[in-house]
Amino acid sequence: MRLIGDIHGNYLQYQHIAASYDGPTVQIGDFGMGFPGREARDETIMRWMTDNPQHRFIRGNHDNPAACRKAPGWIKDGSIEGDIMFLGGAWSIDNPHAPPGWYRRTPEYDWWAEEECSDEQFEVMLEAYKQAKPRILITHDCPASISYEMFWTSGILKGPVYRNRTSAWLQSFYEAHQPELWVFGHWHYTRTLQHSRTRFMCLGELEYYDLET
Repeated sequence: MRLIGDIHGNYLQYQHIAASYDGPTVQIGDFGMGFPGREARDETIMRWMTDNPQHRFIRGNHDNPAACRKAPGWIKDGSIEGDIMFLGGAWSIDNPHAPPGWYRRTPEYDWWAEEECSDEQFEVMLEAYKQAKPRILITHDCPASISYEMFWTSGILKGPVYRNRTSAWLQSFYEAHQPELWVFGHWHYTRTLQHSRTRFMCLGELEYYDLET
């Protein structure tokens, strides 16, 4: 299985990366689905994914959740397939409530209130995760402690790393069970970190990793 990092609507390059691999692929969020004014482009990629069902995606914070639910190839949050669990969504730092002077996204245009799973949804998915104890976890974001270690204490990010609902819940997932491999995107840097029993891998934009399952 080929895992592909954020593409932000760059469908042509995404299709090249996906089609060049002889097997299934999963794009790990920020697919770019459902932005107003891009309907024709979305329809084109959806037709392609209908014809190529081996290529799928999870949603990121820069995806319209309603559009994802209608799209072929979307993997529902909390899905478990064999020893792999998939979980999309994340928090946007440039949300409509960002501090004054920051770029702020516009609700229902390039930001959606459902960008993160709800506490109730996370509770259900955490219980399923505890039961399944998957070997591999594929998400859009990562646990709070891992984001600090990978991106702030390492000196990559100069500003603060903000705690949010998704990273806090993913921290609970990690404390409940440490998978062998945890792959995520969202941060736009390609980095790996061995933390306790888990190898964390962040894929940068349009980066990919070929996973042996």
